[in-house]
Amino acid sequence: MPCGTPCAPQGAGATSTVSPDSPSGTCAPATSSTSPTASFTSSASTTSPPSTPSPPRPGALTERNLSLNFPDVAGSLTRITLFTSDRTGIVGLVDGSNWRWARHALELSGFKKNDGGNLALPLSDLAHARETLLALRTLAEQALDLRLTPSSDRYIGDFALDVTEHLPGQWTARVENYAIPVWQEDLTACLWGTGTISHTLAGHRVVQAAILHRGDGTELAVVKDPRLDVYHVGALQPRHAPGPVTTPGPPGVTVRPTPSAAAHTITTRLLPSYTRAVLQAHAADLSDDLTWARETYEAGTIPNPVPWDLADAYGRFAAAAPIVIAAICELGTLNEHEASFLQEVESISTAPAPGSEPVPVSAHPDPLGWWLLEGGDGLIDLAMRAVDNVTLATGQARLAASPTLALPSASAPSEPNGRRR
Repeated sequence: MPCGTPCAPQGAGATSTVSPDSPSGTCAPATSSTSPTASFTSSASTTSPPSTPSPPRPGALTERNLSLNFPDVAGSLTRITLFTSDRTGIVGLVDGSNWRWARHALELSGFKKNDGGNLALPLSDLAHARETLLALRTLAEQALDLRLTPSSDRYIGDFALDVTEHLPGQWTARVENYAIPVWQEDLTACLWGTGTISHTLAGHRVVQAAILHRGDGTELAVVKDPRLDVYHVGALQPRHAPGPVTTPGPPGVTVRPTPSAAAHTITTRLLPSYTRAVLQAHAADLSDDLTWARETYEAGTIPNPVPWDLADAYGRFAAAAPIVIAAICELGTLNEHEASFLQEVESISTAPAPGSEPVPVSAHPDPLGWWLLEGGDGLIDLAMRAVDNVTLATGQARLAASPTLALPSASAPSEPNGRRR
C-alpha cells in the first residue's frame, strides 16, 4: 500500500491495530481487526547479544530443558516460527497464505495475544508451557499445510529494546509480523531514503521487523539480514510532515548485533542525517506556503475575517515551528540575537489563534502580518543555514566547522515564485 499520507501521528503513540488486508501497522489505517504487531517498552533489563549469551532466568523455558522438535511437513504453505524471547517468552510469528488458521492454531493451543496482537507463551509456568507446545504440535500434525519451526535466532524484539536503551531520548519498540508479502510492501512504501534496508526488503522475503519510535515522532525500522549476522536500519517517513515528503531521506545504515555498537552507529550517522532531512523538508514546505501567501495577500491588507486558506497556511507554520526550532538548535550554533529570535517565533507561533480569548501579553498583535513580513523568512533562513552546516563525509553525519548562523538583515519580503501549495 503506498504511503500517500504520513505513516502515523506525532509523539509517543500506542501500537496501531490494523485490518487483515494490511496488518503491518506501519502505514495502514487503524481498525478494530486483529493486529500482528507486538509492543514493548524499554524499561526491561538489557539482554546480552548472541555472542555472549546470558544464563537463563530461573524457570525459563529453553531448548535445553524442553524439546521443541516439531514435525517438518513437506509441501507446507504456511509456517509458524517460534522465537524464544528473554522478555516475552515464546513468540509465534506467522508466514504464509493460511495465516488466519496459523494464528488460530496458536490461540487454540494456549498462546495469548499481547497488547500489540502477537501471540506469545509466557515462560513463568514450565509445565503449562510444555502442555501448550504439545497441543500446538498436535494441531500442526492434523493440518497438512502448517509447518512449525523453532528458531535459534535472537528475537528481533529483544535486540530492538536493547538498542533503545543506548539511544538518546525516550524510545519504544514494537515488532511487526508480515505474514504475506503485501504486508512487507507496506513497510517498503513507508521507508524514507535508500540503503541496505531498501535492498533487503526489495530482494528478500522478510517476515518481521522492529519499529523504533521516539516521542518526537521519529521512527526507525530494523530488519535482520537474511544471510548475514547484521541488521539494517532505515528511517520511516516523518509523521509530522504536512503532506507527502519529496525531500530525499537519510541513507540507512547496517549495524552489528551488539546493541551498544548498533546504537552508536544510529546516533552518529542515521539520526543526524534524519534531523537534517526533516529540517530541509519542513523548510521547503514553509517556503512554498510563504511564497503563495505573499502572492495572494499583502500584509496590512488581510481581509477580516481571515480567509480560511491563509489561516490554514499560517497554521502549518505554527505547527512546524517547534519542530524546526528544535532541529536548528540541534544542528547549529546560535548567537544571542538568533536565540532571541527563535524564542520570539516560539512565543508567537504557540499563542492562541487570532481572535481567540484570552490573548496573552507576549503574543504579537498581528501574527499573520509578522509571519508575512519577517517571521517566515527569518525561520526559513536559519533552517537552511543549519542544513548547510551539516555535511556527510564517508557516509557519517557530522557537524561542519562553520561560523555561527546569521539572521538576514531586515528587508522587504522576497518576490513570490508563483507557486501555490
